[in-house]
Amino acid sequence: MCTLGAISGRYLFKTRDLWSDSDSSEEIVNGHGRYRYVGIRGHASPLEKGLNSGVNECGLAVAITFVDTVPLAEALLHKIPRGVLVEKILSSCADLASAVQVITDFMPKRLVGGNIVVATSEGSLVLEQLYPRFAIEYITKEVTVRTNHFLNLLTEGEILGNRDNSTGRLLRMKKLLDNGMPASLGSIQASLSDHSPTHPICSHSGELRTVSAAVYDLNSAEMHYAAGPPCNTSWELYVAR
Repeated sequence: MCTLGAISGRYLFKTRDLWSDSDSSEEIVNGHGRYRYVGIRGHASPLEKGLNSGVNECGLAVAITFVDTVPLAEALLHKIPRGVLVEKILSSCADLASAVQVITDFMPKRLVGGNIVVATSEGSLVLEQLYPRFAIEYITKEVTVRTNHFLNLLTEGEILGNRDNSTGRLLRMKKLLDNGMPASLGSIQASLSDHSPTHPICSHSGELRTVSAAVYDLNSAEMHYAAGPPCNTSWELYVAR
């Protein structure tokens, strides 16, 4: 479970929220294919592969949230981790057109369900997918937010998780960022540290706890990473170039 979003042409951001009995360990990955990239690999399930977010030297960033009808560990028994697609996009794509081609090639495969946001300085898109269905939305608004449900994709079966919490976090994050003021690295970091009493972006109790956060600067190909709750963790800087 996560809160994910983009500021058009400038930033991609993400929190990572896990159940208390999940493995919260993460590692920073520096990789390369056609392009160099830096990102975050999580280990919530032993079967996870790839990255849950990252940015490459072209300033293209990708991040995911989980949306499926079964728990992640169960989904990974018979589906491909979405992190594999994230890493493929980061290593081989410089723009949205090439990212869409990679996404199209992956869609016949049985991926774990979720939202995937691809952001560049020229534009962004959201992929909503739950095999065999998917929907791609090109982002036209200044602020885009996704949590742990779909906004466009119609699915069969009940989506796992607390829909009220997912909807509440989506609305809260939109309100924090869409306030008439230009977004900045500092304002995004502050929003990711929000402790709203109803549906906080940074959660320290209950079924989900925020274990990390990242903000990707698309223009400088930088990752600002908090290896813990963003409200009380120092941010570290990593550069893809």
